[in-house]
Amino acid sequence: MKLNSLLVLMALSLLTLAVSGCRSAGKPGSASFASVVIADKSDAEIRHATTAVFVEAGYLGFTGADGELVFEKEGTRKNQIAHGGWIATEHGNETWVRVRARIVDVGGGAHRLQCQAFMVPHHGDSFFEEEKRLANFRGGPYQELMDQVAARLK
Repeated sequence: MKLNSLLVLMALSLLTLAVSGCRSAGKPGSASFASVVIADKSDAEIRHATTAVFVEAGYLGFTGADGELVFEKEGTRKNQIAHGGWIATEHGNETWVRVRARIVDVGGGAHRLQCQAFMVPHHGDSFFEEEKRLANFRGGPYQELMDQVAARLK
């Protein structure tokens, strides 16, 4: 009986890994977290729509030094505890979510809007702040935001 349960558990685990890996199999490595291809729109139009979607989702937005779009918002209580810990959370050392988005020219008048999300414990602390990259299988909510940008530009 234990062997059957173990085999079923292993099979389910492999199936879960296979399904989550298939989602980004056709994308370049840099676009494997969340991305969309947008045709016949300018860089400025894509930036404007991306900023609007993220701001509507509660993010603060700014442009990084290299033209990268960066969006941040305070993490949920669960994020605070998981990435900052109980003590840090109680002393105001908050964990934030940071999304870095890029627009890549893929030729033929098309651009790929791609992003990567990070948990940022100790947000704003010049010594302790660090970005913890989210794994690709956690890209679902960010892919939804990318899809909203693409839909807005159609």
